[in-house]
Amino acid sequence: MDTENTAISPFRERVFKTLSFTEPDLCPYYIWIDPEMEKLLADHYNDPCFRKTIIQDHVVMGEIRALEHPVENGLYKDDFGVILKQGNIPHVEKPALTEPDLKGYRFPDLTSEKHLGHIKPWAEENKDRFRIVNLVEMFSERTWFIRGFEESMTDYYLNHHFMEELLDGLMEGCLKIIDTVLERFGNQIDAVGLTEDAGSENSMILGPDLWRKMIKPRLAHIYSRIQRANKKCYLHSCGHIRPIIPDLIDIGIDMIQPLQPEAMDIFELKREFGKDLCLVGGISTQKTLPFGTPQDVTNEVNLCLEKMAAGGGYILAPAKPILPGVPVDNAVALIDRFVNQKN
Repeated sequence: MDTENTAISPFRERVFKTLSFTEPDLCPYYIWIDPEMEKLLADHYNDPCFRKTIIQDHVVMGEIRALEHPVENGLYKDDFGVILKQGNIPHVEKPALTEPDLKGYRFPDLTSEKHLGHIKPWAEENKDRFRIVNLVEMFSERTWFIRGFEESMTDYYLNHHFMEELLDGLMEGCLKIIDTVLERFGNQIDAVGLTEDAGSENSMILGPDLWRKMIKPRLAHIYSRIQRANKKCYLHSCGHIRPIIPDLIDIGIDMIQPLQPEAMDIFELKREFGKDLCLVGGISTQKTLPFGTPQDVTNEVNLCLEKMAAGGGYILAPAKPILPGVPVDNAVALIDRFVNQKN
């Protein structure tokens, strides 16, 4: 296992304080930025390194994904055998399994150097930041790719035993990745997590009862492995997931992100769960950032600092990346208010 200096930086200290529900001197933050917007902002600041010199995120994310390999006609085949067409959102051209049957299917090993080799240099480069290693589209989301979205939803009801086997196989793959990451890089990371989108904008994708039956026990098993290593447990889940927030606390989630204010009342979440769960995100990227004024952006950040950051348990962030089409002045207003909280 790699080791590093145990001295804690102000950035990491603030995150650990807020995770212990103690209000730090400055609310920790990070800012997602789409590469196209990053170029525009670099021009604005006349600084290609503005993320490090101006923003100075408190939290950084190292992602582990299935690799994609070109096949033909602009299509890709990933490690799970899924044929994809790339775009802003990957589109499944052909799922790995056209029938609800795992016979002959082999789950990939995603612990090779090709999959994990970037983690060590990333962790060393960001050793003064709070480092989260995130497994992207590895568990329940992966069923949408392997079977297709509509087919996977149907399988939960019509091919229940198959879905149990599929989820178990994916869970074992996640556990193997987590064990390897913790063994190789455990002293260089602070948290481990998964992307597990469980909600649409207005409701859950699976009903809460079905989620509790099929997903929760396996997620609990995955996160128990992280907890045993004394690492924080992170979860990315978009959309409306209000019905299962108590369940997420029950299985030991420490941090939940991105808190889309269009999908949930983030202030109600703070009131109800603000002493049990660190809330991450909350700044509107669907309405305020693209369609508001710079003052609207500033006002929204101020409201989150006032209501969400009080007493700790909050990391300030936009709910989604700052995307192309957001006025540069609005993006700058957000960055300036994040960075200059004491002014």
